[in-house]
Amino acid sequence: MNTLAQLIDRRREAAAIVAGLDVEIAMALGDRDGARKHLKEMEAQTVARQAMREAGRCFSFTPEGDVCRS
Repeated sequence: MNTLAQLIDRRREAAAIVAGLDVEIAMALGDRDGARKHLKEMEAQTVARQAMREAGRCFSFTPEGDVCRS
């Protein structure tokens, strides 16, 4: 995995963790709608990380990604 891919993966991981904490905070406050919103964000970050790994860690905006996708 190149440096850019690693940074993106780490950022998505951190975003998923933060969204998970936001879910917990919203639930503690009784804000079910807010919790659902944060849960969707957490799931989106997790799905994006999984998709990147399944695609062979290729990004279309890098030369490596262009090669992988062809």
